[in-house]
Amino acid sequence: MKKRTSNKILNTIFLVTAAVILAADQLTKYWIINLPEEAFPITIIPGLVNIVKITNTGAAFGMLQGWTKVFIVISIVAIIMIIILKIKLDLKFVLYNLALGFVLGGALGNLVDRVLVGEVVDFLSVTFFAVFNVADSFIVIGFIIIIIIIIRSFIKKDILQKIE
Repeated sequence: MKKRTSNKILNTIFLVTAAVILAADQLTKYWIINLPEEAFPITIIPGLVNIVKITNTGAAFGMLQGWTKVFIVISIVAIIMIIILKIKLDLKFVLYNLALGFVLGGALGNLVDRVLVGEVVDFLSVTFFAVFNVADSFIVIGFIIIIIIIIRSFIKKDILQKIE
């Protein structure tokens, strides 16, 4: 028989994950902001990944510039929806709670920037793609994990219904 993880442990995983992502995001942005301009770009993988310093008043990956107030509202709604999703779905999977923590931490990280500074600091530059930050990365990773979990659960339910 499979032992389910308790709500208390899952809630702790969710909240600690969100806090760690928020802290990592804010610390990396603080580091980038305080580096002298002549330090940039910093090459991580030649021809592919660099650390740069840009500010972004739009959405993830630099889309829709100048919409800071709209994205503050969208971020708050997204954070509320993440919490509702956590409560309503009440999935007892560690990975699901980690993924929701990733998304919450990322959303909070970019919200903090928008509210306090009016823009988001982006610094991870992948050639032929975009410039983004830790928050953006974990939002995307979290959503991918959540989508995989949801698809798997629907497939599993479908298979079980066919067996019955």
